[in-house]
Amino acid sequence: MFEIVDRDGLGRLGRLATRHGSVQTPALLPVINPNNVLIPPREMADRFGAEIVITNAYILRRTKSAGGSVEGDVHNRLAFEGPIMTDSGAFQQHVYGDVDVTNGEIVRYQASIGSDLVTMLDVFSEPSHSRAEASAGVDETLRRAKEAAAIKEEVGPDPFALVGVVQGGVHAPERTRCAQEISKLGVDVAAIGGVVPLMESYRFRDLVQVVIASRQGLSPHLPVHLFGAGHPMLFALACLLGCDLFDSASYAKYARAGRMMFVDGTWRASELEHRICECAACAKRTPAELAGDERAIAEHNLAVSFAEIGRVRQAIKTGDLWELVERRCRAHPALLDGLKELRRHASWLESFEPLSRHSALFYTGSETVYRPILHRLRTRLQERYSPPRRKVLVMFPEGEKPYMARQAAAMEKVERVCNAHFLVKSAFGPVPIELDEMYPISQSLVPDQLDLEVLEASEVFARQFLAGAGYEFGILWEGDATLEELSKWREEPTPIDWILQRVRATADMQFGRGAADALLAGKVDLVRSKNTGRVRNVLVDCRHILSMRAHDGFFSLRAEGGKALHRAFAKPALRVVVDPETAEFNRAGKNVFAKFVLAADANLRPMDEVLVVDPDDALVAVGQCLLGPEEMAAFDRGLAVRVREGLPP
Repeated sequence: MFEIVDRDGLGRLGRLATRHGSVQTPALLPVINPNNVLIPPREMADRFGAEIVITNAYILRRTKSAGGSVEGDVHNRLAFEGPIMTDSGAFQQHVYGDVDVTNGEIVRYQASIGSDLVTMLDVFSEPSHSRAEASAGVDETLRRAKEAAAIKEEVGPDPFALVGVVQGGVHAPERTRCAQEISKLGVDVAAIGGVVPLMESYRFRDLVQVVIASRQGLSPHLPVHLFGAGHPMLFALACLLGCDLFDSASYAKYARAGRMMFVDGTWRASELEHRICECAACAKRTPAELAGDERAIAEHNLAVSFAEIGRVRQAIKTGDLWELVERRCRAHPALLDGLKELRRHASWLESFEPLSRHSALFYTGSETVYRPILHRLRTRLQERYSPPRRKVLVMFPEGEKPYMARQAAAMEKVERVCNAHFLVKSAFGPVPIELDEMYPISQSLVPDQLDLEVLEASEVFARQFLAGAGYEFGILWEGDATLEELSKWREEPTPIDWILQRVRATADMQFGRGAADALLAGKVDLVRSKNTGRVRNVLVDCRHILSMRAHDGFFSLRAEGGKALHRAFAKPALRVVVDPETAEFNRAGKNVFAKFVLAADANLRPMDEVLVVDPDDALVAVGQCLLGPEEMAAFDRGLAVRVREGLPP
């Protein structure tokens, strides 16, 4: 039902298949009040690109149709041919205290009117609930989810898609428990409920905690709906946390109050003296005319919201979702609190982070240095990297890139005096000089003037690395005056081929400590670009082992390199295990699809180079994985590994 097309961390471009067509995600579902249709759904589709809408089944059920019956296809009722999701009345339960319908009744009713996405009647957990109250609500929500799943089975053979709801208040363990149990049932979409009060009171740090706790318990194959997230200032952050669907009644509610939504906040139309928006509704009216036109304000709100969904999609496609989120979260202090909360979850977020991106990493503020991809860099330096020399360390301050080329003259002077290793104290932490071309070091843009918080963090990162690196002596390079201090460590020069060392260090960082020894065992020949001098191919004993990618400084694994890693690393390291019945297709160079993956190394990351093996651990292919290990296990559709070379038996 759901397939990932592209991704940037937890942000996903996907396709959600329904009985009334496919929906591209992330997607915005405008809320249609059947008793007060401000903008018809068909017009939303034609003018704003709405592929799917949502309406309230509880309201529909209480309101008789023109023919005097509560039955009848909801698509005819709303005059909309595309997919329609229906809500159950849980929000009305939150507002009014109770609803006069049972879970079974509302689920069956939604099925009877032809809803594409049917929502169970969950128990709304209030933020003020104690853990005991939230736990009781989760228990009842899960009981109702099982009931709804049973009703779905009764409806077959072409049943609706069932939306299971994750509750648990602000208590992370209850959210995770509910999400885990929901994932075991026959639900097709997971919705995170009970969060509107958090958004209304700008408790975005709590919202981030709730979404992360829910997402940690959910199966990756489920598209995630964030109920009530209708303001465009939230879309980027929510997508970064793995939310795929949003419903918005805000466009109409805000318009009714004369309020205009923007990606950086909300304005009252009556307060505007100048035109500040380029949308069609605003372009045709003066601010004064706009202030008295509820429908025009609603059109503006929809235009801004759908445009932001488009920006989020583009950011996922180009790999700069983090930059967009950091810019958006600086629009409000409460959003900035939510962004800063992410650093507490860096290890979990890193597990979904691609190996690299095709776009540069832009520094937007002090929060940038805590991104998961930089957390990975610092972690791998401690776990996978081995300095080629440990006696003397010379540390260069941050400077122009690439570091090795810019510091070549200084390195030459030092090496005439003693055998030293070199690293750069960058804003992101220490960078060994031979890793300066590896993503995201060379592919990042950082201002010359850094925030004090970043300078302090950089010092902490450096101390953490140096504490375990084992150098006998270290000194900060301050020009030729440093040579006098280094002369105390004078010794016979032992030259290092720094280009070969770059190959060795990158191999260990990418594949794991020991990879360089396994891959480069023999006579090594480096094929370098005539224009840039950069390594392009690595040959060992005349066998093509690796190709170094220009855009990120990592390696593409060739078949011969795969054989070397397969011999050196015991299973399950670097492996994706495939069904034996499809392994022969992979040997022939065919790609690996998720439904045929039996297991995968838990340490793999999206875009990693992998060994494709059969259940007997016979190597059948090498390639690049597009999904993380949890996603490979969870999905039954979509590409898991793009095979580069198959290996005949």
